[in-house]
Amino acid sequence: MRTLRENCSLEIFDYGWLMSQLKDFESPRDKVTRLLRHQDIIRIKKGIYVFPPKERKEPLSLYHLANLLFGPSYVSKEAALAKYEMIPERVENITSMTTQRNKQFDTPCGRFSYQHLNMKAYGVGIRWEIISDHARCWIASPEKALCDTIAHCNELKTKEALLDYLINGLRVEEGLLFQLDKVLLKEIAESYQKPVITLLSGSL
Repeated sequence: MRTLRENCSLEIFDYGWLMSQLKDFESPRDKVTRLLRHQDIIRIKKGIYVFPPKERKEPLSLYHLANLLFGPSYVSKEAALAKYEMIPERVENITSMTTQRNKQFDTPCGRFSYQHLNMKAYGVGIRWEIISDHARCWIASPEKALCDTIAHCNELKTKEALLDYLINGLRVEEGLLFQLDKVLLKEIAESYQKPVITLLSGSL
């Protein structure tokens, strides 16, 4: 176990790397089974593993992990809004958008949900962000995260209703709303072609 930890600079690793480290054992697969049984490593899903908390060199990035579990995808909705401190709540479950089918993983590190978004709307307003020295992720911009969050709120028909929902429902910081990039919001609205997002673009 100590050798594994010393040889890996990352907190997340895959089956291929693990087997390369255990190649000198008579039965590498049996060794993996023992490592899992003793919780020396933790399986997130088939082929993806992390070290247990006591062995980590840095905090585990759930955003980076979300990208690895299912893709293409980018972290969005409340998870992204919380990262930008636009909402006060700490988000336990990570929601991402994907061009693939809807998917959900319940893992030892929490729940990861993936929601389908068409290709035209997918690529507008996302960014490649550095989380730490060893972690990167695709994540929605504040503008895109907000649009993804309200995309199916078809009951919001007026500016007043929309702003009330954002400020009092989602508890978005009001001052930050009016600092959003209006040009980017317009681009996202054009790609989404949903009335509520067009309303958002014209309300800020």
